Amino acid sequence: MLRYTLFSLALLSITGIAQAQKNKAAAKPAFDKGTKTIGISAGTGRNWGYYGNAVSLPAFSLMYDQGIIANAGPGTVGVGGILGYQTARYDYSGGYRATWTNYIAGVRATWHLTILKDKNNKFDPYAGVLLGVRVYDYKDTWYDYYGSNPYNYSSVYPVTGVFVGARYNFSNHFGAFAEAGYDISFLRGGLHINF
Repeated sequence: MLRYTLFSLALLSITGIAQAQKNKAAAKPAFDKGTKTIGISAGTGRNWGYYGNAVSLPAFSLMYDQGIIANAGPGTVGVGGILGYQTARYDYSGGYRATWTNYIAGVRATWHLTILKDKNNKFDPYAGVLLGVRVYDYKDTWYDYYGSNPYNYSSVYPVTGVFVGARYNFSNHFGAFAEAGYDISFLRGGLHINF
């Protein structure tokens, strides 16, 4: 009986090692050429020069990323875009209000580190750059009382940014991510879908 038990344990160990080697060889990175990801997030940490005790809502973003070049060093290169929105307001006494609204639209390039795929192919660390435009809208009702209001205006500015982040895939099609960087917000977190 002891021989049978030892033989069974040895056979299970060999099978387990062979399966682990097979899985290791077949491990694909979490982000590869052809991967497409859409994410939605909420962020904080950027106030665009709001004054006083302005109340700022979180910055909301919609992002897209697609892998286009595999084996770019120990990683994959992706391209995509971002649309972002943030608003804030300051209430004066007497019912007057100042409001700020910011929109960002930009192109993002990302580089996803893939050398960790053998240890955990659900984890996707990355870094990237952004190039786009920011549309800024400011309205202040305090001056509306006097007729023409020189303080209501809209402007368009170029915007650049850098960021680092990581995604974790709970399944092949769904996960969560976090980023830190310089664009519509300094910190953000959200959910993403892979397709």
